[in-house]
Amino acid sequence: MKKIVQNEKRDIFEITYAISLITQIGVVVSVITISFIYSGYYLDKQLDKSPIFVIFGALFAFIFSMYGVYRLVLPISKKKEKKEDAE
Repeated sequence: MKKIVQNEKRDIFEITYAISLITQIGVVVSVITISFIYSGYYLDKQLDKSPIFVIFGALFAFIFSMYGVYRLVLPISKKKEKKEDAE
């Protein structure tokens, strides 16, 4: 009986952790994308260029967003590798 309760608590923790990670990824990607594209739009407006800085902003946003996601997911993959090595 005690083991079932421990398993349920662990399952709830894992679900909560997964939801937290998904939320963090969404926030990181959103904030980076909005800030880079807005900065590109602002530079386009100030320098009287058409969509060049918005395009560069979107490109840099994609690159930095992927790096941010990588940094968030890296600890999980390391934990999984350690867990697999222990078994």
